[in-house]
Amino acid sequence: MAGKSAVVLGAGMVGVCSALHLQKSGYQVTLVDRKAPGMETSYGNAGLINRGSVFPLSLSDITHHLSAALLKNHPNVHVHLSQLPHYWRWLYYLLVRNSQSRYEASVKGLDSLFQYAVAEHRKLLDMSGCRELLLEKGWLRLYREEASFQAVQYQRDYYDRLGIRYDIFDPEGISELEPAITSGFRKGVLIRDTASFEDLSEVINGYVTAFQSSGGQFCQASAQTITRESDNFLIETHGENIRSRIVVLALGPWSGELCEKLGYRFPMAAERGYHQHFQPSDAFQLSRPIHDVEGGYVMSPMKSGLRLTTGIELSGRDAPPVSKQLYQASHNARDVFSLGNPVGEVWVGSRPSMPDGLPVIGEAPRHPGLWFAFGHGHAGVGMGAISGRLISELISGIKPVTVFHHTN
Repeated sequence: MAGKSAVVLGAGMVGVCSALHLQKSGYQVTLVDRKAPGMETSYGNAGLINRGSVFPLSLSDITHHLSAALLKNHPNVHVHLSQLPHYWRWLYYLLVRNSQSRYEASVKGLDSLFQYAVAEHRKLLDMSGCRELLLEKGWLRLYREEASFQAVQYQRDYYDRLGIRYDIFDPEGISELEPAITSGFRKGVLIRDTASFEDLSEVINGYVTAFQSSGGQFCQASAQTITRESDNFLIETHGENIRSRIVVLALGPWSGELCEKLGYRFPMAAERGYHQHFQPSDAFQLSRPIHDVEGGYVMSPMKSGLRLTTGIELSGRDAPPVSKQLYQASHNARDVFSLGNPVGEVWVGSRPSMPDGLPVIGEAPRHPGLWFAFGHGHAGVGMGAISGRLISELISGIKPVTVFHHTN
C-alpha cells in the first residue's frame, strides 16, 4: 500500500469503527482479524451504550465481595486465585493507585467519552442503514433492598455533577415502566442517557458492509508481529504480510502480546464474562435493558431473546470456562422473572480491563505511526464509535472532539 494507508488490527466494535472513521478521513484501510468481524469480545456484550457506566472497578468493589468472591458464592465478582499470574499486575496497580482523586479522574475520563457515545453511533447506524437496531429507552438499575440503593448514593451524586439524566422509581413506578416486573425490587433508577442494540452481530456486520462498499478491505488473518520497515510497518501473519504507514492496534484482550513484543507492557487484565439467551413467554417481555444489582446480572432484550450477562470473573483469558457464575445469575433472575427456556450456546469471553477503567487511546511513544485503541473493559461496544472517531482525528491531526487523560 502506498500513500495514506492504514491497517486496523482487530475487528471488534472499536476496530471496525476506527476503520470506518479512518476511511472517512481519506485513508485506504485494511481491517485484519483472525475471526469474522465482531465474533470475539464484542459478540458477548450486553449491547449497552451506557453513559451511566462511568464508574471503574475499584478496590472496594473487590474487597466488598472478597470472601464471597473467593468462595465463588456471589455472581457479581468471582476471583480465581489459581489464575492470579494472569492478572496480578492489574491487581497491584489497582491496590497501589487506590485513591479518591484517581477514581474521580477516571469517572470524568469515562464520561468524556460516554457523553458522545450514543450520538456517534447514531451517525454510523444511519450511514450503514442499521438505525432500526438502536433501542433508545434507557437502562433500568433495580435494587432488591433499600440499603443497596442508599449505598450507591455517591453514584447519583456523580450523575448530578456530570449532568447525566436519571429518574427514581418505587415498586409501583417500576411496574408501570416495565409491566412484566411485578415484584422483587424496592427501587429502580432509569438512566435516560443510554441506548442499546437489539442485535450486535447485525450492527457490526452492517458497519463492515458499509466499510467494504466504500473500498475498505477485510483480511482474515492472525497478526504475529509488527516491525518497522523503512517508512512503513510490516505486519506478519500466518498468511500474507501487510505493509502500512499507519497501524491501529485494537485487539482488545489480545493486544498485550503484540505490545510486549514492541517493548510496551500494560497492566491489563482479562475480565471474563458469560452470557446465555432465554426465550420468555409473551407475558414476560422487557422494553429496555435492566441491571439487577444484587442479582449480579444485566438482562437485555434482543432479537434472539433475552440476553443475560454475568458480572466479573478474574481469571486467565484462555482458562477453561466455569459455569457457576452464570448458574448463580440465572438462578437469581428466576427468583423474580419467568425467564423461559435457555436457547443457543453459553458464551464465555474476555473483556480488556485497565486498572483505572480507562481505555488506552494514543500513539505509541517509541513507534510513530503505531496507535493504541484497546482496554475498554465492558464498554467497548458502547464506546466504539466515539473511540473510532477520536483515534482517526488524532491520526489525521484534527482537533479531537474530546480529550481524556489516562491515570496509569
